[in-house]
Amino acid sequence: MKSHRLCALVVPSIVTSMATSITTSVAVLLLTTATAVNAQEETNKKWELGLGVGAVAGPDYRGSDEYRSFISPIPYVVYRGKVIRSDREGIRGNFLRTDKYEFTLSATAAITPDSDKSELREGMPELGSTVEFGPSFNINLTGQDFSRGWQLHIPWRAVFAIDADESGYIGSVFQPQLVYRTKLDDWTFSYRAGISYASDDYHDYYYSVNEKYATESRSYFEASGGYSGWNNLVALGRSFDHNGIKTRLSFFIRYDNISGTDFNKSSLVKTNDVYRGGIAFIWVIK
Repeated sequence: MKSHRLCALVVPSIVTSMATSITTSVAVLLLTTATAVNAQEETNKKWELGLGVGAVAGPDYRGSDEYRSFISPIPYVVYRGKVIRSDREGIRGNFLRTDKYEFTLSATAAITPDSDKSELREGMPELGSTVEFGPSFNINLTGQDFSRGWQLHIPWRAVFAIDADESGYIGSVFQPQLVYRTKLDDWTFSYRAGISYASDDYHDYYYSVNEKYATESRSYFEASGGYSGWNNLVALGRSFDHNGIKTRLSFFIRYDNISGTDFNKSSLVKTNDVYRGGIAFIWVIK
């Protein structure tokens, strides 16, 4: 299983990542985040379209000690409508927005192919990709608007598994986070630090071990809801324009810590420290 979020990104923050092929795994989810931050601040164009390539290295899932790396194509789409937007925060609807606060509805996705390759989950149901929908209330703490300075983001999302042995609603997540954005010469810099809480069915989906899947090395475990760890992410992105050819370059590194959670007692968890990193290069066609 390769479940990589920003934001979350995300993140972590995703730009039309749901349009990505399942086989590309985590690349779009984390890499288009930094690219979109840079794109939004530098142009007022309503549409941007492009193609690119990204590479990501990270574990199969939070708590796994099995790391993999991936290279994938990236479709790049940015839309800046008055209500519906796909930008630094993913696909979202702005229903209340000022320079000081905003209330949005957003959708993000996490691509999780090839979970059958995880040795820790050998013989267990294959996990699928997830799509998250929900509201977020964001407060601008120090900047003139949401493009600079410190912000507080308070999102809640319902999570749905797709293309899995057990598809459908799998729980919800609540992820308050501090966000900082600024310009460093020609680079756009962003930093996120947050904590996560999740429902028991969400933790159950990833970390519970049913009695029929228990082995000598994988004991029965029933996960409960609650605290789901803390994380921070640093991303850099910038644009280039050479002889009319526009490109964008982005980097990110993310650290998650799941110590203190209930589910870290699961035999599916081998480490409390989670590291991910990646790079993306985008050619903006239009």
